[in-house]
Amino acid sequence: MNPVSKITVMLGILGLTVALPPTLHAQSKQAPVVQVSSVELLNRGIEKAKQGKLKDAIADYTLALQANPKLTNAYISRGLAHHDLGDYKRAIADFDQAARLDPKNAKAIYNRGEARSDIGDFPNALADLTEAIRLKPDYAAAYNNRGVVYAGMGNLQAAMEDLDQAIKTKPDYADAYYNRGKARTALQDAKGAISDFTQAIKLNPTLAEAYGNRGILYSQLKDKSAALTDLRKSAELFQQQGDRDSYQQTVAFIQQLQLEK
Repeated sequence: MNPVSKITVMLGILGLTVALPPTLHAQSKQAPVVQVSSVELLNRGIEKAKQGKLKDAIADYTLALQANPKLTNAYISRGLAHHDLGDYKRAIADFDQAARLDPKNAKAIYNRGEARSDIGDFPNALADLTEAIRLKPDYAAAYNNRGVVYAGMGNLQAAMEDLDQAIKTKPDYADAYYNRGKARTALQDAKGAISDFTQAIKLNPTLAEAYGNRGILYSQLKDKSAALTDLRKSAELFQQQGDRDSYQQTVAFIQQLQLEK
């Protein structure tokens, strides 16, 4: 029923017999309501997330879920946005719901494991990452993150095995080389660690942490020149990336190293 018909009926109920003025047709028209599907809302949220507008993205994901409460990918995407904002509790809740809707969704279970590791819940993180690998045996990110969890639990041998597998599965995985370098550092394999940090830098020249860690190892090996070169590059990248704390820590280390004979 269009707006003009509604007005006519209402007037009839009131017993009015006056004719509607011709201009009422134009006045009573309403703008058409544009229906946006849940998938369109999800995609709109993903685009906003790519632009760094995470809160706006979350609003769109929420609208998508109101339109379709069983849209698994919307829970995952909203969980990722919450995670990137540091709200791990809400992220885990969203990944939980995605996993309930689709128990074989390796991405949901993997991301829940990563979020759990971020809050120090290593046992449950380990269980999630292991399940993600069971569901998707070539899941390089799951091997990488499980390696980090093993390292956090003090099991460096298991960490190395997982990081080796992550690199085998994805040879251009800069983060896995970096993490293996950290594990090798903990195992006092300085030369092996430097090799891994060097490969990580080759794959990702903006990886400030790799420069910093390699610089520290060079300083331990008494190569002051190489150490200062790496540490200065690390500080420069931290500053460019807006990581003030890491920048200040690196600058302090540079100053300390410069005072050494």
